Amino acid sequence: MKKILHLMLGLGLMFLFMTPVQIKISNAYADTAKTYYTIYEDESKQKVLFFKGDDVSEGDMYLSSDNKLYEIESVDENTKVGIAKFIRDEELPKYNVSRKIQDDSESKSASAASTKKVGIYHTHNDESYYTPDGVDSVYGAGGIHDVGKALSDNFNKLGIETIYREDLHLPHNSGAYTRSQVTASAILKEGVDGIFDIHRDSTTRSFYLTEVDGKEMSAVRMVVGASSANYEENKNFAYSIKSYADSVYPGLIKDIYIGKGNYNQQLSTRAMLFEFGCENIEKDYAIKATEYLAKVLDVVLYGSDGASDLSLNDVSLSTDGGEESVITGLVSDSGAVNSNTTLYIVLGVLGAIVIVFAITLAVSRKARYKVSRFFSETFAGLFGKKKAK
Repeated sequence: MKKILHLMLGLGLMFLFMTPVQIKISNAYADTAKTYYTIYEDESKQKVLFFKGDDVSEGDMYLSSDNKLYEIESVDENTKVGIAKFIRDEELPKYNVSRKIQDDSESKSASAASTKKVGIYHTHNDESYYTPDGVDSVYGAGGIHDVGKALSDNFNKLGIETIYREDLHLPHNSGAYTRSQVTASAILKEGVDGIFDIHRDSTTRSFYLTEVDGKEMSAVRMVVGASSANYEENKNFAYSIKSYADSVYPGLIKDIYIGKGNYNQQLSTRAMLFEFGCENIEKDYAIKATEYLAKVLDVVLYGSDGASDLSLNDVSLSTDGGEESVITGLVSDSGAVNSNTTLYIVLGVLGAIVIVFAITLAVSRKARYKVSRFFSETFAGLFGKKKAK
């Protein structure tokens, strides 16, 4: 009898200690759907276009792996089933490169450029992977932080300084982006060339499973905010990333989702949300993808002149004519645009001063006299004798 009582007491204590943990885990996803959306290519529902864990709305856009652009035409929130409409084949920026067969004997070194700097953070810190984390979320720093750390380490190997912030923005609800905006703003004050919010999706494992460079790993989805003031710039940034990755590491970039939010992308013209697989794929597979994404971002941001040798060793820059192509990075492009903008502002101000000056002379006899007297005295009568007042 005593043994039974001790067993019951032990089970009761175990329940009391475990209950708070269970509550925390469920609260982490309090405002998040438990099932994923299934979006079909058209009304016939013969072909699934994509899966997505949450935030699918009518009017959102989707760029498929083969660069076909769709618009979400309808979504049934009860069944989480949606219909997409084909818009057009999208043209992405062209990179005249291809994957080079790497010889292990070739020398590899990181770029010594110290001016290369990027930022990483997590809006949804709780996100985890069943393998090996055992849960899909925790109330704290989940498995997604291991992915962020791996991406940071791979940037560092390429000579890119990384500002990696692991600030918590819990709970995982509609206010998370407002809270993470503080972190993103702090990173941007460090003068980074790009800022990346690292997530994972919530779908089936097979949807994200891919093979890159002969290795199984997780594919990566990019999410662009259509409500951001920097929408066009960040969309083009995503298109550049996908285009280069498709040329050198096909299969790495799954697709691009363009949603109604801003995802803190209003803060920078080079801000991107990356989703490394889903809770059902192995975390190690997501970590493997960080090595390749870091190399892609190195070249897209800094071009063939500024990228690390480690990144360029995978790339053939030879053109059909035997010449070597040059990749211009977005960071240098941005600098040129900013310089031109400053010049236009200065010229505009000078132009406005000239116009005001001309109008004043036209309407004021006194102003005309003072100007004439100034030139007469300055150039010692070159323009005639001094006029009497």
